[in-house]
Amino acid sequence: MERTPSSASSAPSTESNGLFTPQSDSVSVTSTTVADNQLFQDLAQHVGTIRLSQDVPRQSIEESSTDSSGGAPISRGTTHSRTPSVALTPPPAGSSEVIGPASSIDGRLGMSEVADAIEGIMRGSDGPGVYLRADSPAAGSTNTPRRYSRRRSSSPNNASRHEVTDEELPNELFHTATFQQAFSDAKRLMVELTEVLSSSNVHHEPDSSMRGLCERASELSRFHCPSTRIVGFVGDSGAGKSSLLNSLLDCKDLARTSDGGAACTSVVTEYHYHSIDGFAIEVEWFSRDETEAQLTELLKAYRSYHLRGADVDEREVGDLEKLAEVARDTFRAMFRGRLGDEEFLLQWSESRVMRTFRSWVAEADYSPTGRQTFSSLEDCSAHLMPLTSDQNQSEEPTEEPSKWPYIRKVKVFLKAYILSKGLVLVDLPGLRDLNAARRDITDRYLVEIKDIFAVCPIGRATTDASVMSVFETAAEAEVSHVGIVCTMSAGIQPDEAKRDWGGERANKVQQLQHAIATCQRDILNAQVDVDELSEIDADDMTPEDKDDLINDLHEANKRLKQAKRNLENHSLELKKFLIDNRNSEVTKALKNLYQDKVPGNELTVFCVDNLMYKDHRNDPKDVALPFLHLSGIIPVRKHCISLVASSQLRNAREYIKNDIPALLGDIELWIQSGAGTIDAERKAEIRETVNALEAQLKRNLTGNASQISTITRSMTDMFNEQIYQRRRIAEWKDAASKASNEWRGWHAASYKACCARLGVYGSEAVGGNHNWNERAIQQMVRDLAIPWQELRSMLESSLERDIKFIRDLMDSNMDYAENQLQHSLELADTLGRTMRSRQHLLLADIEKASEDFEDGLDVLRTDAFSSLRTAFIGRLMEESYSRCNRDSGNALHRTLRQNTYTDASKGGGSDRRRKDVIGDRLSDQTLFVSLQRGFKSRFIVLAERLQSAVQTAVAKHLSVITNTLDMVRSENVALESERDPEFRGRVERETRTIRREVRRLKSVVCPETTGDGRRVSFEV
Repeated sequence: MERTPSSASSAPSTESNGLFTPQSDSVSVTSTTVADNQLFQDLAQHVGTIRLSQDVPRQSIEESSTDSSGGAPISRGTTHSRTPSVALTPPPAGSSEVIGPASSIDGRLGMSEVADAIEGIMRGSDGPGVYLRADSPAAGSTNTPRRYSRRRSSSPNNASRHEVTDEELPNELFHTATFQQAFSDAKRLMVELTEVLSSSNVHHEPDSSMRGLCERASELSRFHCPSTRIVGFVGDSGAGKSSLLNSLLDCKDLARTSDGGAACTSVVTEYHYHSIDGFAIEVEWFSRDETEAQLTELLKAYRSYHLRGADVDEREVGDLEKLAEVARDTFRAMFRGRLGDEEFLLQWSESRVMRTFRSWVAEADYSPTGRQTFSSLEDCSAHLMPLTSDQNQSEEPTEEPSKWPYIRKVKVFLKAYILSKGLVLVDLPGLRDLNAARRDITDRYLVEIKDIFAVCPIGRATTDASVMSVFETAAEAEVSHVGIVCTMSAGIQPDEAKRDWGGERANKVQQLQHAIATCQRDILNAQVDVDELSEIDADDMTPEDKDDLINDLHEANKRLKQAKRNLENHSLELKKFLIDNRNSEVTKALKNLYQDKVPGNELTVFCVDNLMYKDHRNDPKDVALPFLHLSGIIPVRKHCISLVASSQLRNAREYIKNDIPALLGDIELWIQSGAGTIDAERKAEIRETVNALEAQLKRNLTGNASQISTITRSMTDMFNEQIYQRRRIAEWKDAASKASNEWRGWHAASYKACCARLGVYGSEAVGGNHNWNERAIQQMVRDLAIPWQELRSMLESSLERDIKFIRDLMDSNMDYAENQLQHSLELADTLGRTMRSRQHLLLADIEKASEDFEDGLDVLRTDAFSSLRTAFIGRLMEESYSRCNRDSGNALHRTLRQNTYTDASKGGGSDRRRKDVIGDRLSDQTLFVSLQRGFKSRFIVLAERLQSAVQTAVAKHLSVITNTLDMVRSENVALESERDPEFRGRVERETRTIRREVRRLKSVVCPETTGDGRRVSFEV
């Protein structure tokens, strides 16, 4: 379908804070309104006297073009002769004629009234405008100013723009109006509390307790649920990822779309939320060693293609050529202006070329620059572009080396609505990216994050190799949350659809095309009527005839407007019918292909058109919404937001249920410390009690004998018992060696092709699809699958015991404090409530650390038991595959120089050497020894991270508990509280009010809690 920008897109606009925003508050003019105004622009220019114009030929306003929706040509190919027209011009210079409402031809009716009436029609009035009759009041008066009211209707479209904040949210508790209102009320209460706490000079003192309480209240007033979910978008260059992300972020042209360059837009780009206006960029660079490894691989690829010999199968030449192109483009980008004729890449030895490359890399010296901030979208986008793409392929080529080959990842920070919901969006290179380092990064994202979308043009969705590779990798990694986004959904032609579909759908398309053609004819006829009526000479008309003329003109204009509205409606109906049907068809086909690769989950498929979204984003709301919904972007945005709803709910509940009450408890203790109701002897007893409580907590939670201090050791013992001590290295080696012997019988070309594809190959000649890495560890995976599941159960039980230990410990300490403070019931109650809130917050942090540990175990299982290139077996076999591939190139160079060739069908020396390399590696038991050592090392790292996270959480909350206890035992706090009784009373009243409000909010967000939450079990 021919794509044209909407009428509103021609209006100037600017971007503010990454949003699509109009430049002014004026009403956007739709195409219909523009056309209506054009019909009468000559009549509206001046109001004056009447003269007759000459009869001159009038150029046709129609052109012989066919509407993109499939209608008939509008033009009749004729030139209309026009009748004497009404010409509104100023009077001759020096004329004494009075111009204005009192001016008239016949003493009764001024032609300015006719002009006003016509202008009223032009502005869209539904009525006849100004009623011009001889018997109207003061019609014949020449002494009194004439008064008339112009009936100007408002714009037929809603002039306001669509706001993403108005879009329907997922049907989740967190997004309900009631919950969001409670959440907002809680933050408002913290704002009010901060104002009260800062209303005295006490909080200005550096070491004052009130200063710390005020800072905590201020921090809670700015609370924002953290980003907890990463959503990745994977696709080849040109698939529409950048445009999709621009649309989802509602941020026009932030990520520049790729131009299809072989080495373009292949840098991972993450989009993060920040709460301030403007933009920021952080760059993560490859290390010097990582850059060198990439250059080594690229150089080998380049030489393998250009120095290939006769033993290279023709099927491989295309793959080798693509790899060589990537290598060449990367070299040119990194070392622009230094490669010369590039002959040295082949003539010099590989080590000499690499020494040269290393020196050039050292001179480039791209070092970390920290976070860079930008006030405008344009500045951010301009800075981002050279970080993610080749500058030499831009409109203004440069001789400066490109930065993107040195970059691992770019982070962009912006204030985008979708990100504010707790999401991080990631633009990932496709898994078929020919740069291995980039491909490996995407591979790791696919394994480590929970939600991935494969992005591809809708026209090739069912055959797209990039989509297939995503699902293959996801299946290997046992990742189930994989979906598909098909782009360019509006690119469908009506006539093609009729041919492809046939039947009722084709008839429907034909009917809509006919309706569109009818509307076009109606527009043409109404246009002719309007033109002819507006050009009639009104000089000799009676007032009644003038009234009739204006009424006729009004009716003709109404017919014209209605015909245009009908055309718009039918065109949109046709567009929607075509898009919806094609989307449904493609979605069904994709589900048939990939549903079984998403076990336990319904395959999610979206069809979007980023250009449609961009074209109509700034239209008036009523005009824009049908197109924005049809673009498919709004449903994708809603789905992404739904992914994070549960974690956002938990964070918001914790904020209202425990964060705020814990602060209120500390403030209440501060108030009570200055009340002077406890004598010195009782204060000493209280200090003794809280000191003992603190000592017990620190000894049991942070001491060397603490259960928390043994997490790593106890979990490592479990791993050794379940996994490491069950190693059967010899058996696993024998099984892998047996498999390699089976492959030795392959034809040389097939064997070489499998080495080139890192052990993954399929053809009829070798009996279907083969994965050497998977087959090599097959016996190991079988032997350890059940022990691994048993280990997971043991670890889960261990984590539950650790959480129970902390809960029970804090319960017993709170019971101790309550028993010791029986003579100070108010203090005991306040301290108990505060400590319980702190207990819940500590347990929540430990639960989060446990979830991260579980996620890490999932990734570890994939690395240990899968055949992915980045898994353990993939890394361990990588050098062997590289040796096989290098052998071909070096032998080939020698063969070319000697002008002798080897018959590929007989294999020859290189074939034998390749088979020996793979066979020797799989027959070497150090392969499985290394794999198991890596398995154990990674597990220990996970256990250490868990223990560190738990200890950090304990230390953080113990520090806050110490501050809480200081409110009770510190004389300085008591003196501070006593100093200003009026301020203390003000704080007490505010705290009491907020406590009451928080109880109400708890009943909304946590209906299962009791009033003070004392007996509510910990939720996760």
